[in-house]
Amino acid sequence: MTGPPEFRDLVGDDLPAEERARLERVHELLMEAGPPPELPPSLAKAPDRATQSPSWLPRRRLGTALALAAAIALIAFLGGYLAGYSHNSFHSSRQVAMHGTSAARLASGLIKLGKPDRGGNWPMIVTVRGLPGVMPRGYYELYLTRNGKRILRCGSFNPKTGSTSVRFSVPYAIRSSDGWVVTRKDTGERGPETVVLKT
Repeated sequence: MTGPPEFRDLVGDDLPAEERARLERVHELLMEAGPPPELPPSLAKAPDRATQSPSWLPRRRLGTALALAAAIALIAFLGGYLAGYSHNSFHSSRQVAMHGTSAARLASGLIKLGKPDRGGNWPMIVTVRGLPGVMPRGYYELYLTRNGKRILRCGSFNPKTGSTSVRFSVPYAIRSSDGWVVTRKDTGERGPETVVLKT
């Protein structure tokens, strides 16, 4: 029977000094540890894999894992819903009432102004009630007024019967003394638009 192999026979002579010292220390530790123990008789024969059902979790833990996965999915869904819902919320910093003119006496409206964003855009929600219908391809327009004169167009909309709310975002400064008007434009109508709501 031959003895254990010599370190020089295993690695040769062409190693750097640091690497050689490190490997020699590992070799000495392995030699001190000795050979692995004998294989016990219970492991002498490999288990028959065909008779065992593969299971990555014991049965008692499988139900717990499924319940935990369902709870995580529910929390993720609710978190996403709440995050998305909160972005749709609107906080008004000022509200301005509108009343109908002689062209729409029963009409009314409310403008809710939000705070301007970093870019200077003012979000607003305009809710109108009681506006008469428009002709096909007709529409209503919201204008900002200053000193009683229309100066800037905020946007156009078509109302439903009853109450309609429309979101606008306008990129100009709004003063506390500014007002608004809603005008009606029917297709083929000549001349100035009819003012139906004003502040």
